[in-house]
Formats: sequence, structure tokens, C-alpha cells
Amino acid sequence: MKQHLSNDELLDRMYGLGESGGSHLEECEDCSGRLQALERRRSEVAESFGRNSVSNEFLLAQRRAIYSKLGQAPATRLHWAPAALGVAFLLVTGVFLVRPHAQYRPVLAPVSVPGVELSNEQLFSDLYSMEQSVEPPAAAPIHALFEGSEGQAQQ
Repeated sequence: MKQHLSNDELLDRMYGLGESGGSHLEECEDCSGRLQALERRRSEVAESFGRNSVSNEFLLAQRRAIYSKLGQAPATRLHWAPAALGVAFLLVTGVFLVRPHAQYRPVLAPVSVPGVELSNEQLFSDLYSMEQSVEPPAAAPIHALFEGSEGQAQQ
């Protein structure tokens, strides 16, 4: 035995969208009864709509209201503004707290110039300060350039 038609298939058949279930409707009393019930309900709704039809004035007023709302600019809602202000505050606070203040920055030991002898204490002090420094090692040659120009300017 073949399966019964679904409501979607019956609606398709009722509105002429498909030929689904043509032979099944002739053989199955249940499916043909459901199709007849759907057609009866459709005719009842069509008749009640015809008796209680809406006046043209009402439809015209409704259309005018829709057109007037379409012409208006949509209301701006700034629901996102408090969240954006909160994020901005957190970013500013984070930048302030992460940035080290001048009084807490480590003092760099002078970089040795090649050809100048250093004592063991001086070498240990230089190495210790380089290890404790938060500055990248690639910046050390730049400091040496400025230290050399300061010494020449003082002489």
C-alpha cells in the first residue's frame, strides 16, 4: 500500500501547482476526503471574506499610513553607545596601567666601546643591567651612538 499524501502535497494539488498524487487520490478515500475538506474550508473563507469585505476607505487610509511611515527617517537608537564608552574607558585605563612611568624605567648602564678595557665589576654590572632591562638588545647600538656624541659635545 502506498503512503498517504502530506498536507503540502494536497495543497499543491488543490491550487494546481502539481500533479502529485493524481492516481492515489482516485484510489484512497482518506486522501480524497482530506482534499475535499480543504476545498470546503477554502470556499468558506472566500465566502466570509466576500460578506465582510473591508471598505475601500479603510484600505486607502491604511495605505496612506504605510506611505507616511516609509517617508519618515527611522528612529535612531543608541543602544550600543554605553557599551562603546565602556570599551573606550577600558582601553584608556589599560594603556595607562601598562605604560611604565618614567620613575620606574630601568636605568641602562653605559655600553662599552670596543678597544676599551673594562674591569670584572664593570663587566658584571653591564651584563646584569642588560639582563634586567626591558629594552630590546637591538637598541643598544643606538645608545652607543648618542653616548659618543655627548662625550664629543662636552669636550
